Amino acid sequence: MKYYHRKDCRLCGSTDLVLSLELTATPPADSYVQQESVGVNQERIPLDLYCCNECGHTQLGCVIDAEEVYLNYIYETASTLGLDSHFRACAQTVMANYKPNRGGLVVDIGSNDGCLLNCFKELGMDVLGVDPMPGIAEKATELGVETLPEFFTEGLARQIRKEYGAANIVTSNNLVADTDDLTSFVQNIRLLMDEDSIFFFETFYFYSQVKNNVWDFTYHEHYSYFTVKPLKQYFDKLGLQIIDIDPNDTKGGSMRVVLQLQGGKRVVKDSVQYWIDRETEEGFHTQHVFDEYKKRINKGKSEFLELRERFKREGSSIVGYGASATSTTLMYHYEMDGMYDYLVDDFEAKQGLFSPGMHFKVYPSSQIYVDKPDNIVILAWRYKDKIVERHQRYLEEKGTFIVPLPELVTLSPNK
Repeated sequence: MKYYHRKDCRLCGSTDLVLSLELTATPPADSYVQQESVGVNQERIPLDLYCCNECGHTQLGCVIDAEEVYLNYIYETASTLGLDSHFRACAQTVMANYKPNRGGLVVDIGSNDGCLLNCFKELGMDVLGVDPMPGIAEKATELGVETLPEFFTEGLARQIRKEYGAANIVTSNNLVADTDDLTSFVQNIRLLMDEDSIFFFETFYFYSQVKNNVWDFTYHEHYSYFTVKPLKQYFDKLGLQIIDIDPNDTKGGSMRVVLQLQGGKRVVKDSVQYWIDRETEEGFHTQHVFDEYKKRINKGKSEFLELRERFKREGSSIVGYGASATSTTLMYHYEMDGMYDYLVDDFEAKQGLFSPGMHFKVYPSSQIYVDKPDNIVILAWRYKDKIVERHQRYLEEKGTFIVPLPELVTLSPNK
């Protein structure tokens, strides 16, 4: 995997960057491999966060090649529990709050399987997706959401504007933080907009990530870890104006950022200044926040390693539940190499593959009723309630679930 070390801030260009948090180096987090590649070493790339002393933005030091990621990607929106209902609520909220003309155009950059666009389509909007991941655009188009199988370049933006006109709504969910040349990306978004347009995106909110101890969402596809204050300064320089910030619980702590062209007709909501004030009052954009974050991460790691040692002494069998990108960060930083008999996951595309670097094989979750492991560590801990609900039988048969984050918890038939 190609990568380089970025030495300037993605938002303000300053080279005054401070190494603020070091997590254990990993292979690219979602690079699950076939059986024939198990013997091939997967390079571990540093997973270090840097904070900009000039504007307060946080970003990864090592930037992997986006084309290698998205042309070898295994992800569909439908595989994330609850995301379909979240997108439906998102579309309804955007339509109610910003009242675009029915039949107007919604363009989604990084549209994946078209889940969000389909929600807008059901609400009377014309829709167009853009996604370069092999096969996904064709699948979405077959399901009724026209999707262009391309990277979002200036040329494509101009082509869309010429063929479809200005978009009422432009959106890009969970992609803005994964874009290295963000300024070119934003300038291309502007090409799709006029004075009536809005651009909204959802992204991990670093404020919530720290507060909720969601550090395993730090992995190489996520280049930027946004807070509102530096984002506002950045977009102001590019002729865009943030008009609303709406945090939500998706993926452990995200925010919806809504923008218009500078001088647009919509009023800036109080939420923008509110979240800037919260960040400032609680010391975000300073090293103090990272020092406290580090202590909490290390405390959790120590507790987990003690539990692992106990399992080893007892000779307990252990399986991991969840073959996601976040699982890679968690497994490496908590030193889980060799710990599991295998992993299980309910996403069929991951089944039969082997995890990045550690090469645990992934099975469907039905396998736990064949082998009856003593313990299951829920690596996909955000979905612990749904996983536990789905597998009450495992508990009834005297199995134990371990939830490693945000605090270490053991769930057994007696608790």
